[in-house]
Amino acid sequence: MSPEASRDPLPGAPPGTDAADVLIVGAGPAGSATALALRAAGVPRVVLVDRAAHGSPERAALRVGESATPNVGPLLARLGLPDDLGRLGHRPYHGNLSLWSGDGETADDFLRRGSGHGWHLDRARFDRWLREAAVERGARLLAPATLAGIERRPEGGWTVGLRDAAGQRSVTARVVVDAGGRRAPLATALGARRRRLDRLIALAVDVKIDGAVGAAPAGDPAGGGFRGRSFVEAVEIGWWYAAVLPGGRAIVTLMTDDDIARAAGLAGAGAFRSAWAATARLRDLVPPPEDGPGAGAAPAVFSAASQHVDRAVGAGWIAVGDALIGFDPLTSSGIAGALDDALAAADTILRWFSGDGTAARAAAIGYARRAEDTLRRYLAERTRHYTAGGRWPDAPFWSRRAAR
Repeated sequence: MSPEASRDPLPGAPPGTDAADVLIVGAGPAGSATALALRAAGVPRVVLVDRAAHGSPERAALRVGESATPNVGPLLARLGLPDDLGRLGHRPYHGNLSLWSGDGETADDFLRRGSGHGWHLDRARFDRWLREAAVERGARLLAPATLAGIERRPEGGWTVGLRDAAGQRSVTARVVVDAGGRRAPLATALGARRRRLDRLIALAVDVKIDGAVGAAPAGDPAGGGFRGRSFVEAVEIGWWYAAVLPGGRAIVTLMTDDDIARAAGLAGAGAFRSAWAATARLRDLVPPPEDGPGAGAAPAVFSAASQHVDRAVGAGWIAVGDALIGFDPLTSSGIAGALDDALAAADTILRWFSGDGTAARAAAIGYARRAEDTLRRYLAERTRHYTAGGRWPDAPFWSRRAAR
């Protein structure tokens, strides 16, 4: 179908209205993967809406969530994409080192599980690659644009109001997908409610490192050093995360609750660096910069709360990725979960388009049950992780999680 034909509005739409079979709000991994899966299945009019322009400073800013577990490769292959991300400049991720339970440093290598390796990603590059792949395969990208409103059309489908640089525009769509991240802008506009389970935030910096950082020291008990692994260290106020990324840089992140961070002033460069310097092991693996570029940089702050929407799917709409369930970064589940959601959502939408009402209803119910099962498993895993790290049972960060 030609680009001109793909913009013909649905019957009864006002003149000048664009059209889509599926409109996806959000062009991160979940949204781009949903577009890829739908285009591969032959859905002709797929529109992606991204709030950041391609190549904008917002798109290039520091991102957390750069660890892709080994199951990401097979999910990319199902989307028709190469699963060897090393050719795209990402680094192999072989497992985790941790100082968590008080029993000393431990190592968990993926090879021992027989699952191959994952990837430490340049997240901006990875997200851009997925988005560009979706566009190359026929999805239409509207960016920068944000959701301005949505209403159900009497003739069926939706009229979606978008706000872009030129003002406001409308797009009609048979189905809409919320891939808009933790804010879940589309699902909440349609009446779903966000359920936040904690107030976890990530305070993150990325720092330039030299070739010695992360190399295996003499007598390294885990073998192989820090490069190619993620490192996690529990502390009284939360936990630290670090990984060596492509381009001679490392990310260092403190996970804590927002009230704890405010009370300690951790969003300031000095307090953040002091907390980093007080760690037992991280300070040796990635030393805090003493001076020069990055030494006085305040951390970027992101929400990392565990949360979910109370409805995964409704008549003509569906939620994917962080808009559906926001995972604690401790599980490293975000990217794999986003890709898996995308594939499941695409299958559901195809059933809706089949013309079989019984199959369509069953598909929606199946997607909702899948979301419930995923949330239940995640919460059980989260509880196990935090219970194992409870060296400070009376400290607010840890007692809150034990109470849940």
